Amino acid sequence: MRAIIQCRRMITDQSGVSAMEFALIAPVMILLFMGSIELPRAYTTGQHANRAARSMADLISRTTLTTTEIEGVYKLGRNIMAPYDASGAKIVLTAAGVYQQNDGSLIAKVCSSTAVNAPKYAASTILGAPPPSEAMKRARYVIAKMTISYKPVFPVFPALTSFSFEKEVTWPIRAINGKEIILPGGVPCPAT
Repeated sequence: MRAIIQCRRMITDQSGVSAMEFALIAPVMILLFMGSIELPRAYTTGQHANRAARSMADLISRTTLTTTEIEGVYKLGRNIMAPYDASGAKIVLTAAGVYQQNDGSLIAKVCSSTAVNAPKYAASTILGAPPPSEAMKRARYVIAKMTISYKPVFPVFPALTSFSFEKEVTWPIRAINGKEIILPGGVPCPAT
């Protein structure tokens, strides 16, 4: 009889229910809170990296720049990333040319390249098929590539702690004088 009374009391007892509900719901709410901060921040970081790559590509497509001017382009790319730290960003700027192969297909090759925090491309490195907008023999274009590691606010998500954004933008030559772009330390694209 005493056991039955204790069972009834246990079933109808309300103390501790709130603590149990909190223990079940709190981890989900904390994860939602952290996700609501990290996901928009990661998205914005990617958008800033894309904007930085586009701006750098546009700048180098206008005229041949000196080493000092290229340093300014790197600085601009890092500044566009603000408020995110881009001091360790890998930036590769490349001038490319399109060549027709014996079978009639088109292939893009590096003419000149410069980089910071990353290796630059060697001249005549094959880049593969040219972008559709530049798919014509002897076309010239530039490429800006920016790679930046994402630094999460809450380093509890393993996928975000080792994530990096890599944005590569191809841009047509916009030089007013019609000359091709030669990056510092590089040479003009070979004719063939």
